[in-house]
Amino acid sequence: MRHCSFILALLFIFGLCQCAKLENSAYHPAALRNQPAPSVRSADFKSKLATVAKAQWHSNSHVTTLPNGDAFFPSMRDAVRNAKKTITFETFAMVSGTETYYFCKALAERARNGVKVHVILDGVGSRKLGKVCTDILVNSGVELKWYRKMNYLRLHYSNNRDHRKLLIVDGKVGFIGGAGYANAWMGNARDSSEWRDIMYKVTGKSVTDMQHTFANNWKEVSKQELSGNDYFPKLSNTGNMDVQVTMGAPRERGDTLGASYLLAIDAAKKSILIEHAYFAPNTQLRDAIKRACARGVKIKVIVPGDPIDSKILREASKIYWPELMIAGVEYYEYQTSMMHSKLMVIDDYLTIAGSGNFDDRTYFINDEANIHILSKDCALFQRRMFNNDLKQCKKMSVKDAKMKLKDIHNRLGAHLIMPQL
Repeated sequence: MRHCSFILALLFIFGLCQCAKLENSAYHPAALRNQPAPSVRSADFKSKLATVAKAQWHSNSHVTTLPNGDAFFPSMRDAVRNAKKTITFETFAMVSGTETYYFCKALAERARNGVKVHVILDGVGSRKLGKVCTDILVNSGVELKWYRKMNYLRLHYSNNRDHRKLLIVDGKVGFIGGAGYANAWMGNARDSSEWRDIMYKVTGKSVTDMQHTFANNWKEVSKQELSGNDYFPKLSNTGNMDVQVTMGAPRERGDTLGASYLLAIDAAKKSILIEHAYFAPNTQLRDAIKRACARGVKIKVIVPGDPIDSKILREASKIYWPELMIAGVEYYEYQTSMMHSKLMVIDDYLTIAGSGNFDDRTYFINDEANIHILSKDCALFQRRMFNNDLKQCKKMSVKDAKMKLKDIHNRLGAHLIMPQL
């Protein structure tokens, strides 16, 4: 724990300059700043979001929502076991445990049978993956690469983390969301030992962009290009959803995720549902949220309660509660378990999910991957899921945001590390 805190402190010091530098990048196109954003149901909105996100839309795709480990872990393992040609897997946190062991065994079995398996693990987030699992992978022929292991002589370099969560099988089916691989994600969020999270299974032409996102970091860590039909097959239509995969790569592409959140909030006409583990909106996003409230948009936000992996992050979120509550935002704390979701739903039509948190580290430092879905059916499923989560929540007030004596050190710490959140 002390070692981890020391690492974070060092990264914070070097990250301050990094955030300051990246804040000067184009956050939101000037052409969109001083005019009302179009409705999320309009063709104009699709066009503007394609520009802001720097990603194309694919029609006739299909996305299946997989809430909690009981749903997404078996689906991901089954996809791996049915792989014929290629598997690409990228995650931030992979920790030794039951689920991780069996997933590694499934990857290894496919590699031994001739499937090309490529794995990228973040060098800090997955540092607790033990030798048993890494040996299973490497000894079977899996190509395992680490993304930027901690280097105390290159702290600026080490501050950039790979926070993406991607699995693509045969270039035809993909999984994207917020969950890592550890025992904490097992189960169905029934108690504090089972985290609440969501993954999404994707089919159709948008899977190609998921593969390109993986290939972006694979080229960095291996110096190899992924190409050919085994990775990028010709894909057919699989549904009726418009889907866009947004690559978060701040150094190469500027801010794509934060600008997408901003445009979506400005486009809202009726409702915004936000369920985010680390909800620390910066000035631009808070202003957009207040503008939405002034337009009469109903905004509800679910954040983690006492079961949380970082008390400092909880205090960081509370800093903005009074300002946004006074504007009209309703805050709820999830009580049952650690809520790790990253979900936003606009006007029961646009769904934004993936690995991206609601903080500056996501927009300006980390490598991320989000998915945008234009579909009434998908959005209404998210609303039902959101409403079900509300049953496990406590509604909060401005009084609840006041700093308690026992939390002084966490609130002060939150102020210090805000540029890194």
